[in-house]
Parts: sequence; C-alpha cells; structure tokens
Amino acid sequence: MVHDGEIDRLKRRLQWAGAGPLTDVANHATDALVARLKVATEWMRQFGAERPWVSILLALQVGFAFGRWGFRRAHH
Repeated sequence: MVHDGEIDRLKRRLQWAGAGPLTDVANHATDALVARLKVATEWMRQFGAERPWVSILLALQVGFAFGRWGFRRAHH
C-alpha cells in the first residue's frame, strides 16, 4: 500500500508540474502518429516486396523532390 501511495503522490505531482490536459492530448496525438507511421511503413515494406522496381523509382522521385525543396545555395 505504501508503494501505491507513493505512485499516486508522484502522479499528482507530475500532473501539477506538467501541462495537465495538454500533456494528455499531446500523448494521444503522438500515439496516433506513431500508429499511422507503423501502418505506412508496413505498407511500403509489402509494396517493395511485391514491386521492387516501382518502389525504387518512387524512392528516387521522393529523394529528388526533397532535394529540390531543400536549402538553396546563396548566389553571389
């Protein structure tokens, strides 16, 4: 029982010191994002196994797009 009381005390202290409900919302949003990223990763893994050449082409196109959107060199 002492152990449970200590845990409850620490939880109350953390909620008081933290952002409160904002922390809960951020945790839920992060969990949802991680779950969607896992689904997308699994889909890309399956797609890559089924169609390796198409996945390589798409990866090259995405890399080119990110390269174009990156920092531009300053013109002197």
